[in-house]
Amino acid sequence: MENKYSKILVAVDGSKQAEWAFTNAVAIALRNEDAELYIASVIDATIATSGLSDPYIFNSFYKRTKELVDSYADAAKEAGLTKVFGIVEQGIPKIVLSEDIVDEKGIDLVVCGSSGLTGFKRMLMGSVSEGIVRYAKSDVIVIKQSSIPQDFEAEIAKKFQEEQEK
Repeated sequence: MENKYSKILVAVDGSKQAEWAFTNAVAIALRNEDAELYIASVIDATIATSGLSDPYIFNSFYKRTKELVDSYADAAKEAGLTKVFGIVEQGIPKIVLSEDIVDEKGIDLVVCGSSGLTGFKRMLMGSVSEGIVRYAKSDVIVIKQSSIPQDFEAEIAKKFQEEQEK
């Protein structure tokens, strides 16, 4: 028996794994007629209070994060979805994603990667996915690294990471 989902949230961070989670979320939304897809990225409050407390630096980071979310929204629309919404928030990612957005939008499915970017960010994303599983009132699908096909090209994530390096 397949569940019917009407409001799907996918967490993105510019990593290949997040893009694979996005690809899966789009496929699920397409199978659920009239489903709404919410694409969210959360700027971690602990990062925002460090070097990003400078308004210029924070605004630049926010702008790049919004561009990332908008790129995913455009890709979802190109895939055939019509109800696509981008969300960029600042806060504690596991709380914003598992509670705030889920409650505010009435989300019934959250899709996320089991880890995100490398190094310290990977550690943070891992704890984010764990927090989502633990605290979200909705169903949660965690996309594991091992499920990504070897030939999968994460075009949006690649472009985002190249721009980050500039």
